[in-house]
Amino acid sequence: MSDTLKSRLLQLLLDNRDKPVSGQLLSGQLGVTRAAVWKEIEQLRREGFVITSATNRGYQLTQMPDLLTRELIGGYLPSSRKASVICMQEVDSTNTAAQKLILEGGEDGLVVVADHQTKGSGRMGRPFLSPAGVGVYLSMVVEPHCTTDALNLLTSYAGLAVCLTIEECTGLRPSIKWPNDVILEGKKVCGILTKLVSDGENNRVTHAVIGIGINVGQEEFPQELRDKAISLRQAGAQDLCRAKLAATLIQVLDRIFFEEKWLQTTPDAALEQLKERSCTLGREVLVISPREERRGQAVDLDRWGGLVVDFSDGSRETVTFGEVSVRGVLGYLPQ
Repeated sequence: MSDTLKSRLLQLLLDNRDKPVSGQLLSGQLGVTRAAVWKEIEQLRREGFVITSATNRGYQLTQMPDLLTRELIGGYLPSSRKASVICMQEVDSTNTAAQKLILEGGEDGLVVVADHQTKGSGRMGRPFLSPAGVGVYLSMVVEPHCTTDALNLLTSYAGLAVCLTIEECTGLRPSIKWPNDVILEGKKVCGILTKLVSDGENNRVTHAVIGIGINVGQEEFPQELRDKAISLRQAGAQDLCRAKLAATLIQVLDRIFFEEKWLQTTPDAALEQLKERSCTLGREVLVISPREERRGQAVDLDRWGGLVVDFSDGSRETVTFGEVSVRGVLGYLPQ
């Protein structure tokens, strides 16, 4: 956390959201006068924080602006979390920022969050629209310590983490279009892009950067995206706190990758959850590779998250990369 007086005061108010805190107690803990506390309270109010005050009761934070700051996100995270959460107002890409921080010694579990990305990107080099004030754009650094096969599960697990987060925070139940697009009402609410960082000497994967972009508050999208994209607000989630959503996502990712260590154990229960959340299985798919397009039926996921497809020529194959269109999802309705 920042050591500025305002940041320290805000953290105290966040830690005591359920009750008023006296000006005397605040000034004592901060080591400043009560007048200095009042001055910083007024500054927070001008920034959009609703802080009530009453004689002989003190100050209480009752409403927060919808910002993505380290103080606000940290207020929803357990104090036991040690890895850094770095918040930026604007960045070209949280993935790019995280990769640079790895070179500077960024630790396992480091998170970069941005309010706005100027060059957000998705799979196949596509741009990911990342306007300010309406999304959660977040990248987490993970040291995989797993087999090459298990690396294929990184983005699938991240997609599941997003589904669990959205369900916990909104009650909505998203699904996953293989391998990692998070879907609501047949449209994309979240995109995920994972970048692997290797040791140049040993050609060993040392880090993964999992980039996640969630559409939260958009009320409309550009014409070319309206049949493919949706926000949580459009799906019915109103007055959603982005800081709480980001913090919940961080905690779910922490549980999957660091506490339960799914990449090292590949639990059967995780694979079952991926199958249950899939909006790809049981549907007609079009598998697109640089050489050809093939139609088939998606029938299963293998142990490493590969998509098992029964193709129209009678063959059964496991797809591990490439582009897969799914009937009824993202506007794909084959003739």
